[in-house]
Amino acid sequence: MAGQDNKALGKAHVPWGSDGSGRYSTATLGCFRVIENSAPLVLNGLDVNAAGSAGAFTVADYGTADGGTSMPLMHKIIQEVRRQDPTREIHIQYEDQPVNDFKSLFAFTEGIMPPREGVDTFKKHHDKVFVTASGTGFFEQCFPSNSVHLGVSFTAMHWLSEKPCDLSTVHMTQASPDELGPWRAQAAKDYERILLARAAELAPGGRLVVVNFCIDDNGYYLGHTDKGPNMFATMNRLWKKMADDGRITQEEFKNTTMCNYYRTKEELVAPFKEGTAVHAAGLRLVSCETRVVRCPFRDAFLDGSGAGGKDPAKHAAWYVPTLRTWSNSTFTTGLDATKRSAEERAALADEMFAMYEKEAAADPEGHGMDYVHGYLVLEKAK
Repeated sequence: MAGQDNKALGKAHVPWGSDGSGRYSTATLGCFRVIENSAPLVLNGLDVNAAGSAGAFTVADYGTADGGTSMPLMHKIIQEVRRQDPTREIHIQYEDQPVNDFKSLFAFTEGIMPPREGVDTFKKHHDKVFVTASGTGFFEQCFPSNSVHLGVSFTAMHWLSEKPCDLSTVHMTQASPDELGPWRAQAAKDYERILLARAAELAPGGRLVVVNFCIDDNGYYLGHTDKGPNMFATMNRLWKKMADDGRITQEEFKNTTMCNYYRTKEELVAPFKEGTAVHAAGLRLVSCETRVVRCPFRDAFLDGSGAGGKDPAKHAAWYVPTLRTWSNSTFTTGLDATKRSAEERAALADEMFAMYEKEAAADPEGHGMDYVHGYLVLEKAK
């Protein structure tokens, strides 16, 4: 990796699809289910006056993507705030990286298009709700100090600010333990940066709910539970086959590693112990638990309610894009941009996912992307 720029911005997670297409929310149905699952953690502890009653009640959504998947939750947050304080103005601040699909975000919030059938903008139902967005990544402070009353983040903070080194596989969950030392160190460093930035932004008494990909006590993680083939193992095998067949080079295979890290529960709670920088900054752990949320695509095939019905090929064509919304750019940026055009790199990613689609069609009852998360509720001490 000598001479390579390992910074993640613009490479690790570039939105898949044209700007303004809303593809992330359209394809990522599982995130709607995950966020719905977390709603009680967000709402049950919501006290609009806990962090002060002056000014607007400020909500921050970190790593929001196009904002569609969290829109039903924003409806509920607004309803709860207004139940407690009917006249309180509400400020919703979205955050993501500069290359994010903000065009779709504002199309959703302004009601120009819906993120999915049956979901519309909260602004249609509530007045005095103001929307802004920040393109500053969540590794830095994104909003003014002591200004956020409620923060939320879903399936976002597993991404790293830079790739510490190449691995022998496309994802850290498939790597051998002796490879992961630099990754653990980078993940711990980034996690502390993220939490210190949030501690600065939260008003005293404010809360933050973080739902992050993890490896649970059963060894389960995204795409690997007690059901179906291992998603990352499948990706790795197919990409390696393309290298072995000469479709891509072995060096390109080596360069293709997703720049994220799935923490264990112990790693998720470690920064909140007394004596740490995060504890000194006032951020406290209220609760932490892990949960498995089943893949809605697999469930839809089993009951025939999905876009592909009971047709395996049509179902697989509907399902596989939910794997690509967050991973596609890892495969295209692993390819040599000095020797391959953007079109060729895109075509090679298409080829790999076409193989994945064929395998999913052959086993539609098995293939699925179950979600495994750590659910953290945090609070800033007064």
